[in-house]
Amino acid sequence: MKRDRSLFTAILTLIVATVFLLTETSSAQAQSLRYLNRSVEAGKQIEFQWLNYDERTCTDRGYPKLVIEDAPSLGKFRTVQRKFTPQNGACKGKRFSVLLVYYVAGRKTGQDSTTYVIQGRTNIRINLSIDVT
Repeated sequence: MKRDRSLFTAILTLIVATVFLLTETSSAQAQSLRYLNRSVEAGKQIEFQWLNYDERTCTDRGYPKLVIEDAPSLGKFRTVQRKFTPQNGACKGKRFSVLLVYYVAGRKTGQDSTTYVIQGRTNIRINLSIDVT
């Protein structure tokens, strides 16, 4: 009887852990796709900032990586790596790696679209629509 109860407890623990893991994975996947719409003047640039850190422990995870899946046709990307120190909040005073991603518009106007992935602690896929004016 005692052995059956231990086996039941072990199986129940595995089931509960699996449910939590699947729920967390589903939540992360649901948040991993973002649609952004922006406008920029021809010849100008717009900036996107991406940090890669654990919000619970304030642990820096290093610079995220930009992976372009569908290149833009009216502009191009450039990146800059910098350090960022929050001035408030739970991680105040900690230094984090930030990847600045710039969409640099060319001289031609029109509607541009691109897809890229920010690879870090979690991957974020960005579908970016840009109105170049």
